Amino acid sequence: MKKRPMVLIFTGVLSGMAVVWNILSMTTAFYLLAGLCLIAGMLCQDRRYGWIMAGMIVGILFAVFARISMNLDLSQVKDHANKYTTGTVVEVSQTTTGKQALLLKNEVLEGKILLYTTNDKKINLGDRVSFAGNLEIWEDASNPGQFSSRHYYFSRGIYYHVYSKNLQIKIHKNLYFDQTILQCRTYLKQQLAMQYDQEVSDFLNGMMLGDKTNLDDDIKDDFKESGLIHLMAVSGLHISLAGRGIYQLIRKLCGSFVISSGFGMLAALFYCILTGMSVSSLRAVIMLLIYFLSQIFGEHYDLLSSASFAGIILLLGCPYRVYDTGFLYSFTAVFVIGVYQRIKPAIRGRFAKIRESMMFCAAIQAGMFPVMIYFQYEAPILAFLANVAAVPLASTAFTMAFVLIVLPHTIFHDLISQMISLVLWISSRSYGMLTIGYVPFFWVILFYGIVWLCIDQRNKIRFSIRISLIYMGIFMLTVIPMFRRQTITFLDVGQGDCFIADTSAGLIVSDGGSSSVDQVGKYRILPYIKYLGYQKIRAAVLSHMDEDHYSGILELIKMGRVEYLGLPEVEKDTAMEKLIKAAEQNNTKIFYLSRGRMIRTRDTCLEILHPQKNSNMEKNAASLVMQGKVLGYQMLLTGDVEKEGEEQLLGEGLKQTEILKAAHHGSKNSTSSEFLQKVQPEQTIISCGQNNRYGHPHKETIHRLKNCHTKILRTDKKGAIIFQKKRDG
Repeated sequence: MKKRPMVLIFTGVLSGMAVVWNILSMTTAFYLLAGLCLIAGMLCQDRRYGWIMAGMIVGILFAVFARISMNLDLSQVKDHANKYTTGTVVEVSQTTTGKQALLLKNEVLEGKILLYTTNDKKINLGDRVSFAGNLEIWEDASNPGQFSSRHYYFSRGIYYHVYSKNLQIKIHKNLYFDQTILQCRTYLKQQLAMQYDQEVSDFLNGMMLGDKTNLDDDIKDDFKESGLIHLMAVSGLHISLAGRGIYQLIRKLCGSFVISSGFGMLAALFYCILTGMSVSSLRAVIMLLIYFLSQIFGEHYDLLSSASFAGIILLLGCPYRVYDTGFLYSFTAVFVIGVYQRIKPAIRGRFAKIRESMMFCAAIQAGMFPVMIYFQYEAPILAFLANVAAVPLASTAFTMAFVLIVLPHTIFHDLISQMISLVLWISSRSYGMLTIGYVPFFWVILFYGIVWLCIDQRNKIRFSIRISLIYMGIFMLTVIPMFRRQTITFLDVGQGDCFIADTSAGLIVSDGGSSSVDQVGKYRILPYIKYLGYQKIRAAVLSHMDEDHYSGILELIKMGRVEYLGLPEVEKDTAMEKLIKAAEQNNTKIFYLSRGRMIRTRDTCLEILHPQKNSNMEKNAASLVMQGKVLGYQMLLTGDVEKEGEEQLLGEGLKQTEILKAAHHGSKNSTSSEFLQKVQPEQTIISCGQNNRYGHPHKETIHRLKNCHTKILRTDKKGAIIFQKKRDG
């Protein structure tokens, strides 16, 4: 690496920016101190390691400037409240719900605006539009493991979003180049739609144009779980194929290396713009440019140095890309390939090509494994088998589809359809998903430290031993999370409830639904389950049949993620019948709960206090109420029980508690003074959504809680509320 100063600079820039964006974290401070000590030690051995320090200084300066500029920009949003905002349209698209999505650039604000509208006016790129509405900043993740809209959109320079029906076109303007790009995309989509059936067409749209809007969610999930998700995006490979393909064609026609390189570069750049200029595409364009220039000037082309230079350019252009998982995945993959090329053995004999492909895919998977675990908390164990089978098929199909796209339907299009169908079938197979959960970043760094030692040319270690050491590092990553402390969590699900206990018997969940968050099971509950290192919920208990308590659990049942379902032993309604049917179809075992029954594990004991069996109380009043000890804490979980139910509970063995889950999201008609006097909670959790239409929690309820001197914790203000298992619990 010492002979590759660009790699060292890139390492420094990336580290410096990461430090700035996470400056308030104690963990970051520790890594910074440890990193500086390491760099100082390396500098004592070789001054060329000073490139890392230089890169870190540059990264810090650029990130600080970007952070100050972004904060100033965000502070101006208040000035746009209840005013008309004007912007130039730079991108037009359609959402899956039929809304028009306009990406706007405002001359005052640095960040772009994503405007959603149902206005049916014809909008062209370059139009000046004016709209009424309050600009909103993208929300950050409120739960561990949750997808962060803020990180995703900020890394793309989009700071705000707004919905407005009141849209006016101020200036109608045509940007001919942008219109040409749009027309090309439309033409290619139409051709694909005519040549193939919908499923194949949607898949090729993703591969060829980066448009996955119409692709079925189940197919996306299959590709993610099989380790083939990279096939569904425009990657650097596609850009390289376009650029080098045109280069080779022109080279054969005219023989001039300079002219053919220029045309190849223009082809790659045009294709990059056509497909939306993703991070991996931009990386590939920069690396291809460096390759052509190195050939023109007769210089040696180095993959790692080229990738590092591309990374520096992209980070300096947008420092917030350090949060972009696509950026980190793309560059990690390139570096893994570069390292593999240095240590790969010479494979000869029968089936050498197949063995080499399997070895390459296995090495790539091993190299990408820590990053996948860090971001996704799980990884398919045998993904290399899926890649060995699917990548050649998908690449061949892509090339053929690209060449034949201007032609009418032929027998070759049928062949492409068969190949894509086979890729889809391969993606739907199981490859042994390994769910580990959250892994500290330190262990990821340690793994790559082991890799560095293995590839050091001074170490005369056999290839098989090097690979074994790398897989030992992977084993460490899988073992360490097993020693994490168990937790109790009140998850932020918007306007709803979700309690999760990480017990000795597995996850026990009480309620899991929302009336304000779509697909709360898939996007909030399941990510947190994976964050904890689980694939399934051991037992899910529902207090009553309101959507904001069961909707997410129903989703997880349909996914096969719930082993046992606990239901209140009351008269069945439509919602309960729906849950029972879903449970029966997905092998979820059902048990019923009423007063006197218990849920017990080695470290958890919850007694059902309410309701009586076959109670005729109305839905909220008949909510399941559970009291007991969970991971060392005395707890009281109250569902949506209100005045009538609370009055009944007062005479049914209520005990003092450490943690109270306030009933009905802190409504006015719950959590009475008499009830609070009886249980005397040390801490009270209120689960509700931000600015919810019900006005929860009610100010009178807050007043009663303050009067009993309990600590109030709210999910709408703090996000997920987590308690670690008591050491003596």
